[in-house]
Amino acid sequence: MRPPIVTVFQVVAGDLLARIAPAVGSSYHQGTVGMVATLLAIAAEEWDRAASRRIEENASIRALFRDAAPAVKNSSLRQRLSELAAGEERDFRVSALEANNCALRAALIELHSHVENETGPEARRIVDQIWKELVKSTERRRLVAAPF
Repeated sequence: MRPPIVTVFQVVAGDLLARIAPAVGSSYHQGTVGMVATLLAIAAEEWDRAASRRIEENASIRALFRDAAPAVKNSSLRQRLSELAAGEERDFRVSALEANNCALRAALIELHSHVENETGPEARRIVDQIWKELVKSTERRRLVAAPF
């Protein structure tokens, strides 16, 4: 697309903040314009990284499942983790990547619940891996444009 969507969002957000908000009479409406500008800045940032973040996260969770599955005592969960670990991205639309991410994260929650109730060093190692992935996931989702 010409111009790039990220640039369009950034220019519109900047214009809303610099020219439109100050010209709006009501402080309530100025705040609304500022909120819309912030949402556009966030949308610009997420637009640019949407696919790559999900691809990276999905691959990371699949690798965790490949490592953890052999140690899972519940055969049904072990089988599902193995199947999910063997998956790969074939559709790179953000909606498809997000659907895969949701399925992987749901299984990650189930794995976490399972190993939290287990004892032994292997269960603790998997719990540690899960927490490390959750920290990385939070970092991947961090917004530079957001004021919070």
